[in-house]
Amino acid sequence: ICANFRLLFRVSILLCAVFLYAERCISSTLILNFTVMNQVKLNVVSREASSRGAVRRLRAAGNIPANVYSKGTARSVSVNAVEFRNLNRALGGEASLIELTDENGESMLTLINEVQHHAIKGSVNHIDFQEVQRGESFVTSVPTHLSNEVDCEGVKLEGGMLDHKSHEVEIRCRPSKLPDHIVVNVAELKVGEAIHISDLPNIDGVEFLGNPIQVIVSCQPPTVAAEPEEVEPLDAASVPADNIKELDSDESDPQEGE
Repeated sequence: ICANFRLLFRVSILLCAVFLYAERCISSTLILNFTVMNQVKLNVVSREASSRGAVRRLRAAGNIPANVYSKGTARSVSVNAVEFRNLNRALGGEASLIELTDENGESMLTLINEVQHHAIKGSVNHIDFQEVQRGESFVTSVPTHLSNEVDCEGVKLEGGMLDHKSHEVEIRCRPSKLPDHIVVNVAELKVGEAIHISDLPNIDGVEFLGNPIQVIVSCQPPTVAAEPEEVEPLDAASVPADNIKELDSDESDPQEGE
C-alpha cells in the first residue's frame, strides 16, 4: 500500500509540473503576439471656442487646449498640462484608449489623434482626441516592437543589420480588442529576408489594413568598406626622357647687371 501511495504521489507531482509548464508556454506565446489593451483616465474641463488671447491665458495657467471629435462634431475642452505629461510618460508610446471625464462626471472613450508641440520650446500646444464607441470597430495605428534582436540569425551568424522600416501598422478593431503594440519576432530572420504585414501573427478581433507586402523589418547584408588601392612608387628610370624638362642654365642663373 505504501509503495502504491508513493507512486501515486510522484505521478501527481509530475502532472502538476507538466500543467504549469504548458501554462507558461501558452502565456509566453500570447505575449509574443500582442499585449492586452491599455486604458487610462484623464480629467478634462469644458471650454468655449475662444480667441488667441484666451488660449494664451489658458496655457499660462498650466492647461492645454484640446478638441474631442466624434462623428462630425467637435467639443472644446482643456486638460491639465502636468496630468497629460504624466499620462504620456506612463504610456511610453504605446497605443491606448483614454477615458476622458469632464467636470460634470460625463465620460467618453477616446484615442489621441494628434498632439501639436511648440516649435522652439517643445511644450504641448494642442491635443486632438477622437471619440470611439464601445462595441464599434474603429481604425487606428499601433506601434511595432522587435523581439529577439540579439538572437537574430542574420545578425548573429551572418553579420547583417536589422532595418526596422515600419514602426507603426494600421489596424481595425473594437475598443476591447485594441493591442498596445505588435511584437515582431526576428530570431529566424536571415540576411536578405524581410517580415511583411502578411507575416504578422493573427490576433483575434484585429484586422491589419496596410498593404500585405509592406515591409516591417528586413535584415540587410553587412557593409564592407572599400579597401584603398595601392599606388606603386614611380621608378625614375621608367620615365621617358622626353617628359623631363631640362633647366637651361642661362635662364636659371641671372646675369650680372640685370
